[in-house]
Amino acid sequence: MEYTGYESFYEGGVSSLKPDFGDYFSGYRMNASQLGFPGSAQTANQLGETINAIRQGVKAFEVTLADIQDVSQTIPKQHFKEMRALMKLTGVKPSVHGPIVDAAGFTERGWGGEITREDNERRMFDAIEKAQEIDSSGKIPIVFHTSNGIPEAEYVPGKEGVETNKIFAINQETNQLAPIEKEYKYYPRKPESLKGKGELFDVKKQLESINNTEWENKLTDLATFNKHADEVIGAAPVILKEYENAVIDKKTKKFYDFDFKEGKEKKELPSIFNMGSEEEKTYGKKEAYKKMMDADIFLENVRLNFNNAFHKAYKYGSPEQKEELKELSEKYSEKIKGLEGSKIPVFAPLIKRQIFDEAITRLQNITARGSPKVFEEVEEFAMDKAVDTFGNLAINSYDKFQDKAPIIVVENPPHGMAFSRAEDLKKIIEYSREKFKNYLIENKGIKKKEAEKLAEEKIGATWDVGHLNMMKKKGFTDKDIIEETRKIRPYVRHIHLTDNFGFSDSHLPPGMGNVPIKAILEELEKSGRFKEMRKIVEAPNFVQHFKKSPHPWTLSAFGSPIYGMKVGPYWNQVQDVVGSYFGGYGTINPQQHHSLYGAGFTALPAELGGAMPGSQGQSRFGGTPMA
Repeated sequence: MEYTGYESFYEGGVSSLKPDFGDYFSGYRMNASQLGFPGSAQTANQLGETINAIRQGVKAFEVTLADIQDVSQTIPKQHFKEMRALMKLTGVKPSVHGPIVDAAGFTERGWGGEITREDNERRMFDAIEKAQEIDSSGKIPIVFHTSNGIPEAEYVPGKEGVETNKIFAINQETNQLAPIEKEYKYYPRKPESLKGKGELFDVKKQLESINNTEWENKLTDLATFNKHADEVIGAAPVILKEYENAVIDKKTKKFYDFDFKEGKEKKELPSIFNMGSEEEKTYGKKEAYKKMMDADIFLENVRLNFNNAFHKAYKYGSPEQKEELKELSEKYSEKIKGLEGSKIPVFAPLIKRQIFDEAITRLQNITARGSPKVFEEVEEFAMDKAVDTFGNLAINSYDKFQDKAPIIVVENPPHGMAFSRAEDLKKIIEYSREKFKNYLIENKGIKKKEAEKLAEEKIGATWDVGHLNMMKKKGFTDKDIIEETRKIRPYVRHIHLTDNFGFSDSHLPPGMGNVPIKAILEELEKSGRFKEMRKIVEAPNFVQHFKKSPHPWTLSAFGSPIYGMKVGPYWNQVQDVVGSYFGGYGTINPQQHHSLYGAGFTALPAELGGAMPGSQGQSRFGGTPMA
């Protein structure tokens, strides 16, 4: 015997005295009016998906603009107005899932730079404008992921809390990522470490070590070039002693004794270039001057490398270091300018070497307290970029739609992607609110309290319980999951409900995996805004593999009352009756019967709750096509 379904397996007698009956029941009861589901990300026919949801009786629907293969860009603009009319007519509360792009601008090849971040920001704002077409009340949530493709640090439960085994660092010069793992190392200066695993270098120490090594190599190269220049110069300054205060005119090639304090020529000196062979053999001045010029080639390399080192030190240094580097820059600039112009000191290479020597030493001293952070933990780097994007989206939305702008609800991605933890999501929301608030105060003249309130209203969190549950693959427990929910609770404005077993984002209907849904929702209830949150059940994999709508199982999972009042019977009690309550005994109200004899509402189009089919979505009210 071949089974094609499992929903009819007998679970024992049904009793109205057992309201918690049913294998799918999560233990948390919710009215059907609070539950909805999204449109398929695989189709541009979100209008058809909306009609399908309305037919199933949902009162919340999420229009999906996830942009898988740019599908959302194929939705005609007229469809957004049509969806708006349909949902308003049927009392369905809409939300929108925006494109799944990286807010910080990362791609599979690393950080794509500001250009990529700005491109993604524009794409996200396009979704906001479309959300406004669906609902212009200022209450429609639009969901964006915190990240898409940025790897997360590897966190595991430890004896003293959460431990970090691995992080990813970004080389800010190349925008490439590199994994950094904790490591035990052996050192000759610490013989005690040789008895065990060695001295532990955690990921923070490893990152610091990489930056120190990178910077030390840079300074070593500088010192090496400077040393080579010194070796090439050799005894030339002794041989050219009488030209110590001399300059050479770059145009005429004449040499002059020069008063550097007064800035005046004193007298012309014999040209080194015009010395006879016997005189040159005796004094070697021409060869000495040539050595000076050869050294100048090395010093040009020193200059280029010093400029590059200074750039890195300033760009990636601390605020305190930047202040000291400004002082260094002023002194260096003043000294180096004395070697520019039409008349150049004969001893210019020697003077340059001394200037570089002083500047390099000063640079070493400034950076001794901390090497420039060329390599930075990718999540710290990406957070600043993501905050720019979400803050800008809120600002641009407010500029265009004022207080009727959609609500930006930032979603935690699956565990393993950056910013999946509550603490990181919380920071992104707080920093984005701060950016938006400051803009309102400084550019719109809004008072601080009002600006803070507006920022809290327009930027919040989407809490995806399935993504959260994937913590379990690293050894975390239900207790850890509830603690994460407690941290993010005050920020949550929207919920994605789904189920899995902790190892993959399976997208099963609630009640079919091991997500502690009851405990999570009970924790979110404490926010005091639970009823305002829209609960969207994401179960596309169930639809794909079993070719069934997950909505009946959703109603069973939350024990929704069959009737409007909050009393039994509940959907979880009737799910398994006679092959499921939804199966029935065939067509109860045959279309042909009512076409002939009429019967009230059943003669209405299916889109309005009747039994008469429309014409494949050509019109929300039409039966027979006009042509």
